[in-house]
Amino acid sequence: MAGRRKSYDIKAVVQYSRMQDYSSYQPSELGTFSISEDGDFINCNKAKIPTLLDYKLPLNLNEGYKGTEGKDKARETIFPQWEKGLKWIHGSKEGYGSVSSVDIIASRGILKDIGYTNHNQYNNPWKFEACKFKGKVYLRKVDEEEDENEWCIRNSYWGKKFEEYLIQQETGTKATYRMLKGKIGKKTVLLSAEVDAISSDGKYMEIKTCFANKIGVKVPQAWWQSHLGKVDTLYYGLKTKQGMVYDKPTEISMTDALTKYVKKDTANEMIGFTGDVLDWLYGALPDTDETWILEYTGGRWIFLRSTGEKFLPNWYLQFIEGKKEEELVKQVEALTLSHPVN
Repeated sequence: MAGRRKSYDIKAVVQYSRMQDYSSYQPSELGTFSISEDGDFINCNKAKIPTLLDYKLPLNLNEGYKGTEGKDKARETIFPQWEKGLKWIHGSKEGYGSVSSVDIIASRGILKDIGYTNHNQYNNPWKFEACKFKGKVYLRKVDEEEDENEWCIRNSYWGKKFEEYLIQQETGTKATYRMLKGKIGKKTVLLSAEVDAISSDGKYMEIKTCFANKIGVKVPQAWWQSHLGKVDTLYYGLKTKQGMVYDKPTEISMTDALTKYVKKDTANEMIGFTGDVLDWLYGALPDTDETWILEYTGGRWIFLRSTGEKFLPNWYLQFIEGKKEEELVKQVEALTLSHPVN
């Protein structure tokens, strides 16, 4: 029945710093996958992590910019990603058994937004869809257009363009992901996390752009995002307001980021808050394939409301219910990037 509503009361921030030490989160990598240039799921557990390219400064991040194209580039791999995570489960060696000990299945970006709620100086709202089925909570981003101005669209484009200058993707590949499993709060989570690149000495890198005078504001959230994704180094292109990068990118190790930009209490608060919200959500959701909206609009409350709609795609439901393999393969191959078919 649609319209049911529950809420989570946000506690004093200091309480979350005592719930879990950030360093206790040590996820293990279960596998990898890629998304092709056409948006298809490929390279299950055989994905090649992108490497860094040689480049010549300065870098003009405006090259190829055509207004709304920047927005499209920033969005085009985000929203179908959650189904790709389900495809990885289907293609993993143990199949559904590979997530037998998992309580929460989500993308890294979702937990990044949840964990940063109390530290976002802009008090940005967020909204996700969730369901609980057979003891597992699934979370996905809500695919809806945002009312962004031209400056935001341009900045999103600059970020993707900077990656294009620096990253050598495998032929035919648009993005590469790692599947990570770790403990947050009392729950075991399975995350799909895009990996930007790997350095020549084997370090995983998060590649971003930033205005030089904003790096102190940007690094804390980037640290949290990278901590969730088991990243080693933040790699920042310092851009001008005209979209130019004149200097060699700034490398910040996760240790240095924590020492210089993120207080330990803040790191503990982010993971403690995330764990507490996930624990509450797990208990609040009924164990049915129903879509619920999890939403924060500012203030001290997180709301959860039912929609009465189904959540999981039919091919996945049949997969975990043990349908014939040949039938499943055909359905998986036919799966599009659209909202799941019910």
